[in-house]
Amino acid sequence: ATGMLVSSYTLDGRIGDGPEASSLFMAAHDLLVVDPALARDQYRRARRAFGRTVLGFGYAREWPDATGRDDVDSGPTVPGVGANAGASGLAVLGAAAFGDRAYLRALLSSLHLAAFPTRGDDGGLAYAASNPVGDAVVLYALTLGPLWQRLGGAA
Repeated sequence: ATGMLVSSYTLDGRIGDGPEASSLFMAAHDLLVVDPALARDQYRRARRAFGRTVLGFGYAREWPDATGRDDVDSGPTVPGVGANAGASGLAVLGAAAFGDRAYLRALLSSLHLAAFPTRGDDGGLAYAASNPVGDAVVLYALTLGPLWQRLGGAA
């Protein structure tokens, strides 16, 4: 009904969970290589359904409503607003891949405020409120470059 890809199916083909931000932002990024039009459509729909910006700070909800429903693979959700760290991290990837500079800037503002950036002994940046997977997603998103564009990743 939403036009968005769903995040899971049962073994007999019925929809399990409906559209989920973390899955959609990742899938839209991946689809850029094989079907750019579908990728752009899915990113646009995901951005509208899940992306939020308030006073220059950005976040993404994992689910279309703000119920605060937690998800085993996306982590806890802030009740009331529905902000979710896993969804917001993958929104960074989506915004970077699709050149959505305003949303990317807002997401990074939130990341630098709420995820407690720290520097290791080697000078590397990590986020105390993250984990190695989250840090890797942000690193990958912020280093998308010429190789990705040659593969068809330029939005």
